[in-house]
Amino acid sequence: MKKNILIIIAFIIGLLPFLVFAAPQPSPAPTVDVCSSINIKANIGNIFNWASCTIIKSVVPLLFTLATAAFIWGITQYLLNADNEEKRKKGKSYMIWGIIALFVMISMWGLVGILTKTFGVQTLIPQLSIPKSSQ
Repeated sequence: MKKNILIIIAFIIGLLPFLVFAAPQPSPAPTVDVCSSINIKANIGNIFNWASCTIIKSVVPLLFTLATAAFIWGITQYLLNADNEEKRKKGKSYMIWGIIALFVMISMWGLVGILTKTFGVQTLIPQLSIPKSSQ
């Protein structure tokens, strides 16, 4: 009886990827490169807008990647050096600072999002595109 149940569960789990890949894919949201659409010849304000847009689009993802890498490096150092207390302490330090960096960046991202929605200001916050559902 248990063997039959395990076979059925394994069969269902084996079919799950087919069900997921058979689902219709949503059409991708149109992407607009906001930085290249800024006319930098018009005035000095547009030059600053272009520079800040370029920095935000390139530096912010890099910082998130570095913080995540520091956290993962700390985990590996902590787990691989079970016998060396000094390296475990260093790994724990990497984990803590990685979590702090991620928390601060996500908090600032959320705060800017709240302020822009409150005051109706358009910003260049990097965001995931969420497809609109048809209603």
